[in-house]
Amino acid sequence: FLSGCANKINNFDLSDSKFTSNNVGVNVEMDYYTKGILEFKLIAEEIQELEIPVEQNIFPKGITVFVYNNNLDTVARISADFAIQNKAKKLVELQKNVLLISEEKQELSTELLFWDIDKKIIYTDDFVTLNIDNDIIMGNGFLTNQSSPVYSMSNINATIHK
Repeated sequence: FLSGCANKINNFDLSDSKFTSNNVGVNVEMDYYTKGILEFKLIAEEIQELEIPVEQNIFPKGITVFVYNNNLDTVARISADFAIQNKAKKLVELQKNVLLISEEKQELSTELLFWDIDKKIIYTDDFVTLNIDNDIIMGNGFLTNQSSPVYSMSNINATIHK
């Protein structure tokens, strides 16, 4: 699936000659299977496949990903305005207006989120806001398993009760 790694969106000037783009796709919808079971679906307005300097996919207009359990129920939805998939590391980096919504309707928002496909974890050390039922929790750092409602937050700065 997707994987990528960069510190800032402006690290990539795709018109620079050091980047080689072999394929470009528009209005893309991709299903990803593990051992014959649908694991997630990715929807993107545009995808650019790069081989140099690192084999990766760039999603300059953002992505939406639906994560499924073994019963094909949607357990999470992840969206961002920009994403990079580093194929070798099997790591997805999501940037700008990142939103993770669980099946329990818990919402996490941040500006930077990583998704390790092999380890099936989603994490960040950046500032996050988590909306849960009647609470808003703010902190720096978040970690969860992609198919579990259990999560960990670090450095909680504030909890607001609605």
